[in-house]
Amino acid sequence: MTSAMACEASGCGQWAVTVLPVVAWTAATFPELTAAPLHHYCPVHEPVISDRYAAAVDWTVCRDSVEGRRLDPQTIQVICAHLQMMRTPKAEAVHTALVRLTETP
Repeated sequence: MTSAMACEASGCGQWAVTVLPVVAWTAATFPELTAAPLHHYCPVHEPVISDRYAAAVDWTVCRDSVEGRRLDPQTIQVICAHLQMMRTPKAEAVHTALVRLTETP
């Protein structure tokens, strides 16, 4: 997604070209991941924000799996859509893992 807005990373000021969801990965829950606000980022900060979101997804899935919570298909669909906007290997790997987790054998 393109934009004429400035990067929202603190003190950056470069022109942003990507809109990404933002979460605090240490406190992520599925509702927080699906409702994450979208912010504008430049190419320098895009990978950092993408990897932070992917790490939050990874951590949340692992935590919820250990606690016996099932993955809601609609929630996973929203999170996968967020991950598909991201172009880092970590985001792609987490997306692939989520798709595999939700496939029916």
